[in-house]
Amino acid sequence: MKLNLLCTLIVTSLLSSDVNAQWSNLTSGTTAALQSVFFTDSLTGYIVGNGGVIYKTSNAGSSWAPQVSGTPNDLFEVHFPSPDTGYAVGYLGSIVKTVNGGATWNQVVSGTTNQFNAVFFNDVNTGWAVGGLGSSSIDMILKTTDGGLSWTAQTNAQYQQLSGVHFPSANIGYAVGNTGTILKTTDGVNWSPQTSGTVSLLRSVYFVNDTLGWTVGASGTIKKTTNGGSTWTTQTSGTFQTLFSVKFLDANNGYVAGGGGTILNTTDGGLTWTTQNSNATGNLYFLYFTDFNTGYVVGIDGVIRKTIVTTGVNEIRDDVFSFSPNPVQDILNINFNASLKPSTIRITDTAGRVVYSETGMFENKSIDLSSISSGIYFLEISTTEETERTQILIQH
Repeated sequence: MKLNLLCTLIVTSLLSSDVNAQWSNLTSGTTAALQSVFFTDSLTGYIVGNGGVIYKTSNAGSSWAPQVSGTPNDLFEVHFPSPDTGYAVGYLGSIVKTVNGGATWNQVVSGTTNQFNAVFFNDVNTGWAVGGLGSSSIDMILKTTDGGLSWTAQTNAQYQQLSGVHFPSANIGYAVGNTGTILKTTDGVNWSPQTSGTVSLLRSVYFVNDTLGWTVGASGTIKKTTNGGSTWTTQTSGTFQTLFSVKFLDANNGYVAGGGGTILNTTDGGLTWTTQNSNATGNLYFLYFTDFNTGYVVGIDGVIRKTIVTTGVNEIRDDVFSFSPNPVQDILNINFNASLKPSTIRITDTAGRVVYSETGMFENKSIDLSSISSGIYFLEISTTEETERTQILIQH
């Protein structure tokens, strides 16, 4: 396929695409409240929830198979730092781990009976679990650097239960919780409080890079920072429902899920939020997007919904090249399926800026994208005869 359109025209097409997409019902196979969803590629995903349920899909949600978690305790978040290694955390200090894509889950000794509400891993060994003591206001941050064999407590003077944690890079992280608590670390060890400007319970936090992020919570609260949390500004959500989850695909395009089946979407960094039809009426607890077009949300009573947004960006031809994973956390693997010839690999952001470029004779190529900010990018493979182009999502 020849590349006939200028980059700016393609980007305009992407950003002006129909974002009022419908969310369709998927059958999860359970009536338990589903608390979290995570995909390791476009097809393979996991959901966890109350009663220790874990389900896996290998076909983009068309069907879900139960897995044995080894715990009866509620699980509140699942995170996979690699395709095979994943962690789920929950009630009474529960942590379970798999190293074989969920074929088996083993309990990890956390050293606490306090509740974990959220978990985030930078790699298969280094991660954080946050929570608190039941319904009290005792905060808790635990860190492991050996894949969960041991956990070290990290404390601060806020003493508020924590509900969400996210690390946009190796050492810079944010945690949020009760009474507007926002904590930040710049070394992965020491945490300092930030001034959120709210006393509302904050449930979720997400950053697209080290300085640009959002947090959401009770009474429709949405807060945004552009300077690494030095200041947080209020955005108007248009709802008083509790907002449980926030995800941004780049600096402009984001989603929020919450109570009463609420799903909100923005295409301007949160200046305006538009309500989408979730086809659900109960609480929606967690959002996950496998790429710019495809998203999932889970909630109460085993609810799982999926949306697919058409952007008009052409998909690649399989006979030219293939790549995985998408979204990519660190390493992007490209396989060239056509006859060997000089090729140029380029990755550009939505503003057309080149973030990676290399020319050579490639058969297989692995690219380290760990230093590039999370967001939507375009992967382009060019020869003297043709150019193939598709979009990728970098999601650290």
